[in-house]
Amino acid sequence: MNRTLRRVLSIGAGVAAVSALAAVPAEAQTISGGSCGAGYYQQDAYPLGDSQGATGAGVIFLYYNSSTGKNCAILRRDADFLVSDGMDISLDSSSGGTDVDGQRAYTQYAGPVYVSARGACVRISAHITGAWKNSAYLPKTHSENTGWVHCG
Repeated sequence: MNRTLRRVLSIGAGVAAVSALAAVPAEAQTISGGSCGAGYYQQDAYPLGDSQGATGAGVIFLYYNSSTGKNCAILRRDADFLVSDGMDISLDSSSGGTDVDGQRAYTQYAGPVYVSARGACVRISAHITGAWKNSAYLPKTHSENTGWVHCG
């Protein structure tokens, strides 16, 4: 096979792969709990901190797997927020379970954390410390506690 033909076939294969990804419905792309594993679907999202960015300093995502009765939570930072002293997240069940991911070295996301909470409420707490890109402000810690949510 000559070089030109191989190049054309290679480009065609790349275009086909990108087209196949784009064909996945937007709903399927946004509700799957990819970082939590198979079977998790997004239940809610909570902005963290001030609203300078589109989502605040970060966003807490809550997922649920109806076949296992487990909840999963992940904290992702806003693309324009620079984390300087880490981020952490914890997930509690009103029935007594707790999971914490407190690695202060994280700069992109914290979690996933899991609790079994079928028939119970969950509470998420998260922290992120840093500053906005191109900001003259000193780093600040943003915190969120959802209170008891998604009961049942």
